[in-house]
Amino acid sequence: MPVQDLRALAEGRTWQLEHRLPELASLTPVRGWLRAVHRGSVLEVEGEADTIVTLSCDRCLQQYNHPLRFRTRELLWLRQADGEPEVEPEPEAHDLPLDLEPDAGDETIDPRGSFDPAHWTFEQLSLQLPLVNRCGADCPGPAAWGSSEAGTDPRWAGLAALRLPSEQPPADP
Repeated sequence: MPVQDLRALAEGRTWQLEHRLPELASLTPVRGWLRAVHRGSVLEVEGEADTIVTLSCDRCLQQYNHPLRFRTRELLWLRQADGEPEVEPEPEAHDLPLDLEPDAGDETIDPRGSFDPAHWTFEQLSLQLPLVNRCGADCPGPAAWGSSEAGTDPRWAGLAALRLPSEQPPADP
């Protein structure tokens, strides 16, 4: 949606979410809502959504279902590509005064550009993905924690030589 079209809407625009995002492989459609309101020098975006994705456990490598949810509010600074702020017209009645530092925000959007609600939703859900994928507290771990001595990589021989005599594996008969 063009950012300038949002300026004309006093209450902003609200989208109901009930669809799949092409960038996110999810088991269920993304469900929720999203609202964008033009506030003069910023675009105020807020919303909430949820879905379920399938992840692979980093420990046992089994797949498991993981819910993703967000509820957030974000201010996107309206700055042109050259970094100049948008030239402000006279404030309108629906423009709320915001006491914010213009240089404090990292997220910007070109006031002559468009706002893509589906992409913003994808970004918010992606931020909810865990850094370490664990299927749960009762994860069995890998099938085997070590390898047999016969299968030892020869590059580890120097390290194996540092073992104490009591730590040496038994000799094959």
